[in-house]
Amino acid sequence: MNQKLKKILIVSITANLIFVIVAAVLLSRAYYKKIVKPNQRDYYQDKVSLFRIERRTGGGIVFIGDSLTDRCEWSELLNRCDVVNRGIDGDTTDGVLDRISDVTKLKPAQLFIMVGGNDIVHGRKEREIADNYRKILARIRAESPLTRIYVQSILPTVYQIVPLLRNSIQELNGRLKTFADNRQVIYVDIYTHMADKNGDLKSAYTSDGTHLNGRGYLVWRDVLRRYIK
Repeated sequence: MNQKLKKILIVSITANLIFVIVAAVLLSRAYYKKIVKPNQRDYYQDKVSLFRIERRTGGGIVFIGDSLTDRCEWSELLNRCDVVNRGIDGDTTDGVLDRISDVTKLKPAQLFIMVGGNDIVHGRKEREIADNYRKILARIRAESPLTRIYVQSILPTVYQIVPLLRNSIQELNGRLKTFADNRQVIYVDIYTHMADKNGDLKSAYTSDGTHLNGRGYLVWRDVLRRYIK
């Protein structure tokens, strides 16, 4: 085979590989968009309006985040009556930033936050997501200075078709970890307890590859027991 044919073959193989990778990324994100509710949907707005008319105040524990938080009965799981769930299915860091004052007005003693997975699905860069986290943390400090903040890692998923999505989650978790000062802001690593050797969500903890089943939430609870006061 002459050099010209070799070059053509190499270019062709490279182009095909790029096409396959791009197609895999688009397909994986298309899958997630089918199961992720955007902020404009009725469910999201209904939950926001409900949270804004509730009048809980003073102490306690608040969870805020997306569907992973929303779908859990935290008060029952932790066997505590002072736990408030402010998770909303489909939420993003933009959404949490927009409604964080509805949480800080509760003046919680402890605030557990996990959000950002949907941002990755929608194609946002890890740096942009981390910037939103920085704004969220600043707002919490300013509006509820006595609240201790627990930044929980983003969880793995099963349907990470290409390493790009897995790497995005791991990179974002690395950025989130840098926000911890071990005083007011604590980083909580849930990811390690949920991931298998390939970095995917363990199949025993999920039914759809993204959300957690009962066993998954028990693992999450057991990690949090070290931090719950």
